[in-house]
Amino acid sequence: MTSIFLEQAKRAALEAGAILKDKLGKVGFREKSPADLVTEADVAAQRRVEETLLGAFPDHYFLGEETQGKTPSFGALSESSVASSRMLSESQCGSKAPEGAPFTWIVDPLDGTTNFVHGVPFFCVSIALARGNDLLCAVIFDPNNGELFTAKRGSGAFLNGSRIRTSGTQRPRSALTAISFPTRTRDDSPDYLAFKRCVTVCQSMRRTGSTALNLAYVACGRFDCNICQCAHPWDVAAGVLLILEAGGLATHTNGRPFDLAAQPLLATGNSDLHRNFLTLLNE
Repeated sequence: MTSIFLEQAKRAALEAGAILKDKLGKVGFREKSPADLVTEADVAAQRRVEETLLGAFPDHYFLGEETQGKTPSFGALSESSVASSRMLSESQCGSKAPEGAPFTWIVDPLDGTTNFVHGVPFFCVSIALARGNDLLCAVIFDPNNGELFTAKRGSGAFLNGSRIRTSGTQRPRSALTAISFPTRTRDDSPDYLAFKRCVTVCQSMRRTGSTALNLAYVACGRFDCNICQCAHPWDVAAGVLLILEAGGLATHTNGRPFDLAAQPLLATGNSDLHRNFLTLLNE
């Protein structure tokens, strides 16, 4: 059954990616909050993903970045309910999801909106299917490079159909490390403090503007590590499954198991590198 879910997720991601590429450079933006941008492309892409996935699986639920605030109960819905009745919030996923949580699609229709607004071609569509804290399948699509990253639990991770593996780099001094900052970064922001710990130790650091693509790059071995202290579920759900299926590790930055309901994330290509970064971040 997971294969059917994955095929629909791939279809949704490709269609949403086509919308993003078509609208690049053609739409304005507004601020949801200071420095947190949204465009017509975000909304149109998420609408397409909703229609594709909830049309195929009408009993599933949906957690999307652009539909926060719609928080129905998990109870049965009538046949006449519309898709918006199945929107969930961050407080209803991961370890915070009630027992018997439904299949839930976790979607960022445009990860890297600030890049998109400025015409920087580094953004993607990110889609994952979860049940509670269990990740079942994942798709990240970069429409600019035509790269489709896919994974389903227990079956490996792939880039355009070819299997991918994480890197074997074991020490931070040899690691190309990506870090994600929140939209508003202060001197005491956890991500900034983590950056200061790592920047003089790692081989090099990258801040790309797309957490989902950072994680996809860890999965395929381009990056060795990604640190994200202030993630939302839609930022990381798909990328975490890709990394796990490609042979890497993903945990809380203090070493606790990964939880969709908890923000900090440390993702690495292997256990040795993971252990070394835990020491670096928590010493």
